[in-house]
This record gives sequence, structure tokens and C-alpha cells, in this order.
Amino acid sequence: METSQTTSLAQSLYCAEQLQRSEARAGEAAGYSLAQLMSLAGRAVFEQLQHRVGAGARIAICCGEGNNGGDGYIVARLAHQAGYKVDVYALKANTKLDHTGNEPALQARQACRELGLTEQPLLDCLSCSPDLVIDAVFGIGLSRPLEGELAEWVRKLKQSRVPVLAVDIPSGIDADTGTVMGEAVIAETTVTMIAYKRGLFTGASRNHVGHLVLADLGVGQHFVQLEKSDWRRVTDNPYPWLGERPIGAHKGDNGHVLIVGAGPGMPGASVLAMLAALRAGAGKVSVACHPSNVSIIASQQPEAMVHGIEQPEQLTSLLDAASAIVVGPGLGRDEWAFNIYRACMAVNTCKVIDADALYWLAHDPVQSSQLILTPHPGEAARLLKCRTQDIEKDRFAHALSLHNQYHAQVVLKGAGSLISSSRGNWLVDRGSPAMASGGMGDCLAGLIGALVAQGLAPAQALTAGVYWHAVAGEEAGAEGVRGTLASDLMPIIRKLVNGWMPE
Repeated sequence: METSQTTSLAQSLYCAEQLQRSEARAGEAAGYSLAQLMSLAGRAVFEQLQHRVGAGARIAICCGEGNNGGDGYIVARLAHQAGYKVDVYALKANTKLDHTGNEPALQARQACRELGLTEQPLLDCLSCSPDLVIDAVFGIGLSRPLEGELAEWVRKLKQSRVPVLAVDIPSGIDADTGTVMGEAVIAETTVTMIAYKRGLFTGASRNHVGHLVLADLGVGQHFVQLEKSDWRRVTDNPYPWLGERPIGAHKGDNGHVLIVGAGPGMPGASVLAMLAALRAGAGKVSVACHPSNVSIIASQQPEAMVHGIEQPEQLTSLLDAASAIVVGPGLGRDEWAFNIYRACMAVNTCKVIDADALYWLAHDPVQSSQLILTPHPGEAARLLKCRTQDIEKDRFAHALSLHNQYHAQVVLKGAGSLISSSRGNWLVDRGSPAMASGGMGDCLAGLIGALVAQGLAPAQALTAGVYWHAVAGEEAGAEGVRGTLASDLMPIIRKLVNGWMPE
């Protein structure tokens, strides 16, 4: 069964400890025992199985020793009774059952044996040439990397390319961080139980989860009453934050964005930020750049105003006139760039800090709630003085660290971008691999700057900007993920900031 998808349950993200602590209590509140919850979970997976393969198909069901395995044994029984060809593979095949342990899981396993479904070793799960594999080996409680025979089992599944339906979470994925622990199953579909686990939505897990189905088992709303969610998904179009533009509006009502960047030989990034700011609705957009780039940038869009800056003193009037400042696209890392950066940081106007400005921020730190930081993992590592792989091991913790250390509004970009801000912690699970091309970050920076200029609070502008940028990337990449350009997002951004959303 799929959840009713109320807003609270659809947005809320939890860690494994919360599920382990309160799933039984949520079940009790709904009038279910643990055995009944397990039965409901198995049925939810079986229903997804039916959507993917017809009766008579051969199903290899891989089961572990805990509750996840119990769910798998229930699927095996239901599939067998429905006419599927079922083969059961166990982590510890044909072991003597000790009924002092996990009783519901043991009962489910015993029921399979009574039906004549014998258990075979896990590594043999492809010997039956299955049409579908059910991964019910490890759930959210896994705390160690998969090694030895378990790692070999995962590698065989990957090489086979047989579709996998994962129970709760693909085996080998950390439920809290989304990292791969040694090896991890790549699922075509994952059916997760009761509530969303936050690790399913970001980092490496995005390559393993496949289509995600939430089966709340009729207890999800009880669970959200018991446990607070520290991270939430952005699920609604943020257009109401901007609202309708008054009939009598003029350009001065809609803000002035100043793009500061474009050092010698690097005009392109500032052009993209400029175009995004214009298409996102800013009343005026100016670009402050190295004098060598003025003619190049000015030729790209006549509506923008372009100023050559040799000395930081020349920025003063431009900074004073700006409603929002975007610092960094193509700025560079030479003395000119540093002096320009310092001049921008001296004013109190809200600033989007991107690209090379993040480099300078790491070397010359500033703390302010008026800063909006947009790092990718490598830039985040520089800001926190750690390694990129450290960031990716726990994106949630490092997004929070950036917010706390710089007192800023922060997005940690990547698959499942994380926003840590003064208005809460959010995850944007939109976007497309089509966005894996140069200039996308410059486009995002200009978009956010325009939203600030039009009156959104920094945290609001960041959240709306990241969400719309991701949706625009999906639409731009709809005809194929290869060859999509950042400039392809511009007409879509224009539609999004006017209230349009794809169906």
C-alpha cells in the first residue's frame, strides 16, 4: 500500500534511530502488533512486485536474519500462493530456528518452510535465472560495510543486470547519510516503510534507490506525531512567496542585482548569472567585471548594464545601488579578484557567494546571515578545511556545519541538494543528470540573486532558487541528458517564476 501522502509525511525525513525507537509505538497507536506491521510491509512489497512482473515469473527472494528478512519471507509466501515461481535465498540458509529471537521474522520464515520453500545460499541467487530479485537482506540497521561473500553477492547482482526490488533500503546503503558501505545493491525500485529515511535522498544513494515508494502501513501519521523531523523535503511550488506583480509595478520595484566577477579571460560565468537574474524577474541587472570583458558581456544581452572595474573604489556606487549582489562567477584568484571580493564583503547588502568568491571566503572568512553560500562538495571541503570525501560521507552534518560556522544560508549542492538556513533544514530531491555540465551553478547564483532583489528573505530565496533551478534542469534535459546547457534553463526559469509548474 502506498501512503496517502499528506504534506507532513511527504516532507518529513528521519534517521534510522528514530524508526527503531518509535515504529512499534506508532503501530500500537494504530492498533497493529509487530507481526501485523511485518505482514503489511510484506504485502506492500508484493503489490509492487505485481506491478513489475506478471504471475508465473521467477522471483529470487534474498532474505537476511532480521525484520528486513522477515518482510522478504512474507513476500515469498504471498508470491508462491499467487502462482509465481519462487526461490528463497538466505543469509544463513537452512539454519535451525531459535524461537527466543525475533518472533515475527521467525514465524514468517517458518511459514515459508512449511510451504516447501527451501532456502539456498545467498550467493546462488542468480542460478535460477530470475526475472526479478527481492533484496530483503539488510535494512536500516546496517552499521558496517558489506565485505567478503556479501560484497561478492552484491557484485554478482550488479553484473547480472537483473532488476532488483529493495525492501526498505538497498542493502549496503547507510540510512542516515546515503553513503555506500563497501558495496551496495542497485535497485530498480525501493519500497520504504512507515516514513522516509533521509539517506535515501542524497549523495551516493541516488544511484542505488531507483523509483522510491513510501508504504506508510497505516501508521505514518502516528509516527510523525511521535518523532520530530530535523530535515524536510521541499515538495511544494514556492511561487506564492513571490506572488502576483502589481499592475502599477515599475523596474525599481523589482530590485537591482549586481553581478561581480568576470576576471580576465573568464566572461562566460557572469554572462550566465546575468541572464538568469534577468529571466528570474529582477528589475535591473548590472555586471561589474574586469575592463577586458566589458564588450564581450555587453554584447550578450542589451538589457544588462556592464561596468569595467580596475580598482575596488570604482565599485562603491554600484554596491550602494544594489538590492542584491552575486559575487564570484568567473572572478578569478589573483590580486584584482581578492581586492574586488573584499570590497563586496564590506557592504551589508545580501550577497550570494559562489565559485571563486567561495575560495576567497575560505581564506578570508566572514560570518553573516546576509550571506548565501552555494558550494559544491569540493568548495564545501575548502570552507570546512576537510576533504571532499569527508563531505560526501555525511552531507547532512557538513551542511549544518557550514551554516553554523559562517552563520550563513547554505546550499550544499549535488544529487539531493541540502539547504541549511535560518528557516530550517531542507532537502531538494529534484534535478537531472542533464545538469552535470558547466555553468549550472552560475545560473543558480543569478536566479537566487534575482529572488532576493524581488523581496524574498535570503533563506526563502535560496530554497525557491534551488528548487526552481532543479525543476528547470529536469525540463531542459527532458529530450536527453547529454548536451543540455545552462543557457537552456533560462526560458524555463522565466515560466517558473511566473507560477508555471510541469505536470
